[in-house]
Amino acid sequence: MNNKPSHHPTPYKTQLIITILIIVMGLASVLSYFLLDKHVLSWFGQPFSWWYSAWVKVISLLGKALVLIWLLLNWSWATGKLRPLLIGLLALLIVSAILFPSKLLIRRPRPQDLIENHSRARAKSALTRSWSFPSGDAATVFAIATTIAPSIRWPWMLILFIVSSSVSFLRIPVLAHYPSDVFAGAALGIFCGWLALQITDQSSLLDSHRFKFRRGTVVLAAVLVLLLISLSENTDDILIFLKTYGVLTAGIYLTVKTITYFKKLRQTQNQQ
Repeated sequence: MNNKPSHHPTPYKTQLIITILIIVMGLASVLSYFLLDKHVLSWFGQPFSWWYSAWVKVISLLGKALVLIWLLLNWSWATGKLRPLLIGLLALLIVSAILFPSKLLIRRPRPQDLIENHSRARAKSALTRSWSFPSGDAATVFAIATTIAPSIRWPWMLILFIVSSSVSFLRIPVLAHYPSDVFAGAALGIFCGWLALQITDQSSLLDSHRFKFRRGTVVLAAVLVLLLISLSENTDDILIFLKTYGVLTAGIYLTVKTITYFKKLRQTQNQQ
């Protein structure tokens, strides 16, 4: 009988933690709207050069849906786990279904656009293409973090949510969002991730007989997503992406291949 303690929280504790996080993020968004948002332009009205440094861009790229999908595909290939990938994609679909109508309904201008446009009338006419509330980067990164969390050990969970918070709050100093936008986006992402987990847990949508893991298919999908990233991002961001996540992923691929090779070699030797 295996009496080793589990490294994962029980379903009840998970539900409780997620509920508390959503409530806390929601309350923080409301409080930020009344207490913090009005100070953002004065705090960060003058650009600071280090906000635009390479390491900040590396972290900020994690807020892009395509980058997250690409990393999910590579993680799925390395671990052989298909279910977290599919749940993550479902969570992103739910985020999109809620996020874009919310932005169009609320139509809140971004702080950087208010600075660039001196009159409110000019700001309104120039901001119809991109709105501030809620933060899409925060929503996507927290949605993925929530869906991955049940598949990893708790120390990695903590690191995952710290990184998600960093990605989200870096949107404030560059004047892309107000604090209330970020907190609301985080709450939305956690909710969408939780909803995706509930949908898949209570249905046969991801039964093993419906989906079979194929590493070749995952690699092909990763290549296609990488092409989409190269078409959607500017040259500087693509170079930073390739130098960091590209090199890291190549290292992971090489490590996995090496470990697999030596395992097969050892099995062959044992059989002989």
